[in-house]
Amino acid sequence: MKIAVTGHQIDIGDALRVHVEERLERGVSKYFADPIEAHVKFSREGEQFRTHVSVHVGKDLFAEGRADDAEIYASFNAAAEHVEKQLRRNKRKLRDHH
Repeated sequence: MKIAVTGHQIDIGDALRVHVEERLERGVSKYFADPIEAHVKFSREGEQFRTHVSVHVGKDLFAEGRADDAEIYASFNAAAEHVEKQLRRNKRKLRDHH
């Protein structure tokens, strides 16, 4: 899976990039064997971090996470949990209709 991690006016370190790639690989591959791509964008709004996650697995899924100051990992984890829930529901719909 191709994963693009970007930051809007903030620097994304290697540790955060590795955390994002491992978490998305683990979460998405649990439900879909051949994910296509994912985009993760971090930004800062005042004292909060905002994370936008977009995953393409034949269908585009979007999620957003927010967290207070100095909790960029928490904002990503919230968005990743939301994407995993969408993937689980989408997989269940595909399985139940066949």
